[in-house]
Amino acid sequence: MTKKIKDYTYNIYELTKRNMLIFFKNKTTIFFSLIAPVLILLIYILFLSDFQVNMIMDSFENINLNKSEIKSIVNSWVISGIIGISILTVALNTMFITISDRETKVFNDFQASPVNIINLTLSYFISAVIITFIISLMFAIVGTTYLLSTGGSMFLFSFVEILKLLGIILISSLSAVIILMFITSFFKKTSTAASFTGIFTALIGFLVGAYLPSSILPKRVQNVANLVPGTHSTSLFRQLYLDKVFNNSNIIDKVSSEFIDSIKTQYSYNLIVFNYEFNTITMLLYLLLSIIVFFVIYLLISNYRKKNKI
Repeated sequence: MTKKIKDYTYNIYELTKRNMLIFFKNKTTIFFSLIAPVLILLIYILFLSDFQVNMIMDSFENINLNKSEIKSIVNSWVISGIIGISILTVALNTMFITISDRETKVFNDFQASPVNIINLTLSYFISAVIITFIISLMFAIVGTTYLLSTGGSMFLFSFVEILKLLGIILISSLSAVIILMFITSFFKKTSTAASFTGIFTALIGFLVGAYLPSSILPKRVQNVANLVPGTHSTSLFRQLYLDKVFNNSNIIDKVSSEFIDSIKTQYSYNLIVFNYEFNTITMLLYLLLSIIVFFVIYLLISNYRKKNKI
């Protein structure tokens, strides 16, 4: 029994390592994984930064905050969106390993070998989660460094806040990977996946509110957007980063609770779906539920395909 467990874990370890090596050796895949978050940051810095700040200043005429302090609020929203987008785009690009194996019949070779299909599936999943977590953490570090350079010490994270950040990245990576594993399981060619990637990257940025606050969208669109698990991940990041601003004594003493509530509503601090408001706990539960539901669906579809040899 012990030998079987060792063989089982060894196979998963070697296959996972193989998938990760393939990903990190492919510079094109890495480039397209990074391009969307980097572009959002560049567009924001070059074009949208002052627009967002002016929008808040125009909305609140008697605001006591200076431009730099308002910019800290907007920067927190942008960095949160970038981390949320990075998790989704990186997770999607890790799926190209599975799709490529399916296209080149390597997947069939594995099935014909002593490698268990469960081991193979787990290796794809584990490697995708690890890659997504690592690259998203890099974006979080870069983003937090940018906030520190523009907003100062208010963005210094405590040990507990670092653990929260790591926890949100992990659960978000798990959710994004399993959902995209399910979606891309219908793709048999990398060319099809590449076309889907372009559409997905453009659309998901609006759904999670990475380009513009989702509050400006029509109510029906907001409800649909707020059902996307990735939107909940992004909102959890927003809570973490915006709390750093709103808990700062230099800012909280200058503004009213109405202003803070208005900013939280406008910038998707909490999510409202059909008049139900999701808070931190319910958003975490929603992400956990998405992991379980899509994992079960993926297993059922895989089992169906195996039985029917599809």
